[in-house]
This record gives sequence, C-alpha cells and structure tokens, in this order.
Amino acid sequence: MGQAFRGQVDPIQHEQLVWVPRSSDVYGGGSQGHRLVGLVYGEEVLFDDNNGTITDTKTHMSYAPSAPNPTGTNFDQVYAVYKTALVLSTLNQSVSLQPVWSRDRQNWYAFGSPVTVSAYSGTGNPQSAVVPLSTPSQYVPYVGLQAICTTAPTSGALNAWLERLG
Repeated sequence: MGQAFRGQVDPIQHEQLVWVPRSSDVYGGGSQGHRLVGLVYGEEVLFDDNNGTITDTKTHMSYAPSAPNPTGTNFDQVYAVYKTALVLSTLNQSVSLQPVWSRDRQNWYAFGSPVTVSAYSGTGNPQSAVVPLSTPSQYVPYVGLQAICTTAPTSGALNAWLERLG
C-alpha cells in the first residue's frame, strides 16, 4: 500500500485493506481489475435444526443461496473468494458431505472429495469437520453441501455454516 493512501484510512481499516481479487479478476482482470478493497466477512447457514435433522438415507441439499437464508438476509457468495464450511454433527450415524457448486443457483454439480463426519457418541462435543470450498485459484461463485447417511440416523442434527472472506 502506498504512503499516500495510508493517510486516508483510519488505523483499524488500514489493517483490513489488502489486495483481494474479485470474481472477474481471478483469471486476469476485469471491470474491477486491481482495485484495493476491504475484506468482506460473512457467515451463512448451510444446515441447521430445521433442514439438518436427517432420518433417512436420501441426499439432503444445504440451504440454497437462491432463497433467503434462515437469518432473513439473502445469500451473497459471488464476491467471496475464500469459502469454508464449518460442520458440527450430533447425528448418531456418520454423514458424508459432498461439496457442490453452481454458477446460476439452479443447477448444482459435485466437486472435490466428500468429507465424512463420524457418528456422534452422545457425550462430549459434537463431531466436527472443516470443509474448504474455494480459493482464488479454484474460485466458484456459489457453493453448498449435499449430506447423505448410508444408515438412517435416529437422533441428532447436522449444523453447518458457510464462512466467507474476500
């Protein structure tokens, strides 16, 4: 960051300003090319007690970003360069989580490898997983998770959050 620019930003904001590629910049520039931008943090619910209670062996899709999320705000994943899913499970059976991507929020495609979260024993902390979903070199506009259990759980729930940065 140039010295001339430093004086225009308060110290806290200064620490948060970095060069972050936006979606149109990832593969070599675009209408927002090479601008200095502040980091955008956010969290969105992928699974919660409403859609994370799984009692069968069907594939369950996380909340779709084409609709408002449970907090009442619309999903805005397009400008998030880094995306990670944080998962907590109290399901009494193991669950496989397949990352999925979309460019139009209608058609979803699997990518990467599924992550398996072990069955919860009923005591102690829930089972957990961290699922990396994108990086600047592997940018996808919209992401989600598909959850499937090979044996139907009889108790517990799956909770997951999409953490985004950029």
